Amino acid sequence: MPAVSLPRQLPAGSARSLPMLDAVVEVLRAAGEDVHVVYSAHGDVFKVVPRQDAAA
Repeated sequence: MPAVSLPRQLPAGSARSLPMLDAVVEVLRAAGEDVHVVYSAHGDVFKVVPRQDAAA
């Protein structure tokens, strides 16, 4: 099965971004990745990033 490429960032100003980000995060978490969404003012985008281990 070929790997599916999921977007890791989407524009913050788009009404379609939040539902898409929710779906991407759900798929990645189901695949075992520990990720969350952050906002980056530089570029005005939401990014899906790995969750950092605070204890490390």
